[in-house]
Amino acid sequence: MLCDYRPKKNSKTKTQKKLKFNQKFIVSSILVILIIVLSFFALKIEFVKFYQLKENERVLLLKDQKPIAYLFFNVNNKQVSVTDLREINFDVDNLDQTASFAGDLNKTLFYAFFLNTVFDHSYDYDQTDLSKDNLLAFFKDKKPYHFFLQDRAVLWREQAFDSKNSMLVEPVFDCPVAIINTTTESGLANSLASMLEKSSFSIIKKDSNADNLAQTKIFYNPKEESCGCLLDKLDKIFPPSLVSINETETLNHRAALVIYIGKDLADLYNFFISKNLQLE
Repeated sequence: MLCDYRPKKNSKTKTQKKLKFNQKFIVSSILVILIIVLSFFALKIEFVKFYQLKENERVLLLKDQKPIAYLFFNVNNKQVSVTDLREINFDVDNLDQTASFAGDLNKTLFYAFFLNTVFDHSYDYDQTDLSKDNLLAFFKDKKPYHFFLQDRAVLWREQAFDSKNSMLVEPVFDCPVAIINTTTESGLANSLASMLEKSSFSIIKKDSNADNLAQTKIFYNPKEESCGCLLDKLDKIFPPSLVSINETETLNHRAALVIYIGKDLADLYNFFISKNLQLE
């Protein structure tokens, strides 16, 4: 018996269609995965940019009220300097009861006098280990510092404290500042200016008068757009309640911002001096 053998075209066509469908599905899947991966990295980059440190900052670490280290996040040079303060003898017994922080004055400012360096933030650090891994873990919830420490291009530097070799930063703010000491405490304007200059403030005038203000006052000129970044920095040093707008006062001193030192800041400084806490 003769058999009529003919290829099953329908079956072959179905196989080809199925193969093409599988190929398209695989290609589409790969494209979708690539889009997801690229989107993830794009979001991650934007996330890091959002939390990225925009300027140099100093952070003070405290343990039982005692300064144990401060970190200088040098954005310009991509460097982190860890200054170890654990060997410095600083008697903090009854510090809160003895030292009057002049009402609203920031406690961080007290430590600024001690180290002659202004700090952007201070944090309680419950460890004594200052290794990079420990610090990275500590700053995990403080994203700007965490991302900066994670950057492999950032140089890590450890150093002992040297009061005569504090890190200076060239002024980066175009907002000229005048400091006026209204108290009888001589040299206070110079001391405050020295600290602020380390935080990039541009001090153009240091003077005194006999107003004897009870509270420190800070006036700024709202027309000076260049003072915006400086005001953000200033909010980390002084309580916002001390800062207000006064164009007339700033123009009188040919400055964009004027700090009038009052008795509150002088008392804080005098306490520091009386306890012989200053470092030679």
